[in-house]
Amino acid sequence: MARPYLGGSSAGVESITAATTIGSSDHGKVFMVSYAATGSSLGSYQITIPTPANAGEGFSCKFIVSSATIADEAGEDVVINDGTDDTMVVNYIDAADSGAVSVVHDAAADTVGFDNTAKKGDWIEIFTDGTTWYCNGQSGADGGILVAT
Repeated sequence: MARPYLGGSSAGVESITAATTIGSSDHGKVFMVSYAATGSSLGSYQITIPTPANAGEGFSCKFIVSSATIADEAGEDVVINDGTDDTMVVNYIDAADSGAVSVVHDAAADTVGFDNTAKKGDWIEIFTDGTTWYCNGQSGADGGILVAT
């Protein structure tokens, strides 16, 4: 069954393996995030999203890690950023290696993303009211989701 037409976009699923820019026409999409190995290192990259005002009230999309691991070396992360400061409210749950679970909240984040330790199935969903990005996520790795302030 085809996905219905959503607020000016066709929605759907799209793969991301390198730096990319997402526009307001990507509303409703699910992005499957992974690395395309190049040489001996996988490298990090940035996903640029529009500012809340440019995305428009009601814009949303979801990012899901689709590979077994996000990268092979520390620091090879995927960062989601709109180029502004303190416009993200982030809430996420992650699991520590010991089995403990933590809930993390940041009311004035600059970026959110996946650490190189993120696991297949980890996700971040973003939504805006036209002023602020509201980001929620879940990771099966301790520190699998990154937040920078």
